[in-house]
Amino acid sequence: SMYLIDFSIIIIYMLAMLAIGYFLGKDNSSQDDYFLAGRSMPWLPVSLSIAATMISANSFIGGPGWAYLDGIGPFMVNITVPIAIVFALYTTIPMFYNLKLTSIYEYAEKRLGVYNRTITVLGFLLNSLIQVSSMVYIPALIISKFTTFDIKISVIIIVSIAIIYTLLGGIKAVIWTDAIQMIVLWGSLLGAFIYIFSSNDFSFWESYHTALVHNKLDAIDFSFNLTSTNSFWASLFGGFIMWYRYFALDQVQVQRLLTSKSYKGIKISFLFSSIFMNVLYFLFLILGILLFSFYDGKHFESANDIMITFIRDDIPIGFTGLLLSGVFAAAMSSIDSLLNSMTTVYTKDIHERFFSKSKDSTSLKNTMTISAIFGILIIGFSIIGFSGTLKSILDTIGSYISYISGPMCGAFILAMFTLKANDKGVAIGVILGMFFTYLLNSIFAYSWIWNPLVGFLITTLLGYLFSFLFVSSKAPDEVFKYTIIGQRKLMIKNNSTTEDGENILPLSFDKYSFILTLFFILQYIFLIMIN
Repeated sequence: SMYLIDFSIIIIYMLAMLAIGYFLGKDNSSQDDYFLAGRSMPWLPVSLSIAATMISANSFIGGPGWAYLDGIGPFMVNITVPIAIVFALYTTIPMFYNLKLTSIYEYAEKRLGVYNRTITVLGFLLNSLIQVSSMVYIPALIISKFTTFDIKISVIIIVSIAIIYTLLGGIKAVIWTDAIQMIVLWGSLLGAFIYIFSSNDFSFWESYHTALVHNKLDAIDFSFNLTSTNSFWASLFGGFIMWYRYFALDQVQVQRLLTSKSYKGIKISFLFSSIFMNVLYFLFLILGILLFSFYDGKHFESANDIMITFIRDDIPIGFTGLLLSGVFAAAMSSIDSLLNSMTTVYTKDIHERFFSKSKDSTSLKNTMTISAIFGILIIGFSIIGFSGTLKSILDTIGSYISYISGPMCGAFILAMFTLKANDKGVAIGVILGMFFTYLLNSIFAYSWIWNPLVGFLITTLLGYLFSFLFVSSKAPDEVFKYTIIGQRKLMIKNNSTTEDGENILPLSFDKYSFILTLFFILQYIFLIMIN
């Protein structure tokens, strides 16, 4: 059971988040403040927020559990994050920044048309609902294990708190609370390590030896086993498409970047968050491997139980409250981000596009009402969607959203890199892409991590071919202007290639991209060395 001190720590933590939301939201006067913080955010909180959104409570609980069972292998799923970010900086991010968009799906209509805007928006909303409901499920599961609360009540409590401070403060509150939650997360993880190492009979070298003997440090698997999620090839190709979509073409991440004061801020944010995320995720997996020694390889019913058992049974009073605050920090930093972005996308791409042509109708008050409705949807989804899953929650969500990633990516790549792609052709490509990805996976039963690649290839091919059957509704110069090459030429022509001495052209590789590429390669070297 939980002690009063642990409970008090969590309550104080929750109240602090609400206070921050209220304090930061007092000055929000317009939709632009609520969605983009008036484009005034410094790089450090933005980079912490990007990292915190990706590292949710699922990583906190699911990561160590997955590593306990499969060793360091699951790190391969995240290994392409830095190189995906290099491509995001090379292609979409400078373009979206230059076009001063609020929702990136506005671009889909500017270049292709309303069908693609609608499809990419629906894909995003579905993707986000699946992700966010899983992010609520884990902390709710934990509350129900530590208290007598029913899991449904726990879901309602967690989402309600995240909804309230997101409503109060908009994206500014989201980013600042995320930054704080990231620090709480690091603190909790550090605490867990200190506790394990200080327990009487625990030795680092012994556990390292145990890990080697049980092949827990075998990360790089060059075999062509298509059912392995963590193989070198699957993570390199499937993982790359999955993360490229996430960092280059997902409103949740791009919206954070668009709040930056400058383009330099965007590059630094991306650089730091990439290193932050992967190091943190790696440490979660190492924690799982240490727990394997700590529990002498004991069998657990479910991957998600391992970390929960550790927090419940082995950690001293007071410390439990801190660790659980870390779990909530991880959950809420993801929920608030998704909630704010879903509201942005619904407001910009559905409400203002189809229902009311004037911006005034989605005043701040209406926007907040939309947020609250999404919050209620999230609660419903969470209660229905993830009850009783035994696999690592990370694995489960990965497989759900893998059908959407590839086709979404394909639509944008066709829009940005070809002149031929048009609205109807690409829309058919996306729908067939999702259908065939699902069909092929059902027949051949390969790992879900291949799905983004399969969906991407099918969508790009079919979307391109079907575009020959339809006449584009856009004039050729309009089409060219919104491709990457067109955008680059236009920026050079208008002499707007730099900002504060920083190159803002698409298709340019600079020192930030170089450092990220280096970091990408060093990860592989490090994994080979520890084994």
